Amino acid sequence: MNEWYAKDTSKKIRSTFKAKGDAGKHVASSPPYGYMKDPDDKNKWIIDEEAAEVVRRIFKLTLEGKGPFQICKILEADKVEIPAYHQQKMGMGLWLNRELNHPYRWTSSSVASILTRKEYLGHTVNFKTRKHFKDKKSHYVAQKYWQIFEDTQEPIIDEETFYNAQKCRTGIKRYPNGWGEPHPLDGSLCAEQGLDYL
Repeated sequence: MNEWYAKDTSKKIRSTFKAKGDAGKHVASSPPYGYMKDPDDKNKWIIDEEAAEVVRRIFKLTLEGKGPFQICKILEADKVEIPAYHQQKMGMGLWLNRELNHPYRWTSSSVASILTRKEYLGHTVNFKTRKHFKDKKSHYVAQKYWQIFEDTQEPIIDEETFYNAQKCRTGIKRYPNGWGEPHPLDGSLCAEQGLDYL
């Protein structure tokens, strides 16, 4: 009886979650770095200007030809707080109750993730992950399965900057791990590839 009740409750929760996401409402537990929940409406995201300025800087550095690894080093040198630490200070995020010993140690994956988030265009992006029936863990799914609802919050990055940054990243060959310095034969600036975005 208890097992049936638990399964029924779980099914109802999933159904409610999907209905909310299908309606274009935010289903993420916390807003992405650069946004925060509106104190007057928890379902609405507003810009966290301190973090948003870092997001804009990351895009600007990318348009200047910097890769995620290089950007990490610049942010670390300037003692810019990592997203998890900043959000922890703001009382939100997945790392809220965990100890963070390296508040300025940026990772290439964090920078790369910021550069690909369409939420910064002002959109809601739902169902980017799905729980696998085998391990019950969330896994990222192909973009064709995402649901994107446009203009649901104030954008941090304009479309031209966002898509030019994508072109800039794919246009520069890097070392095998994909995050490091530009390949020495390819030049270091987007402008050197005919991509004069600034």
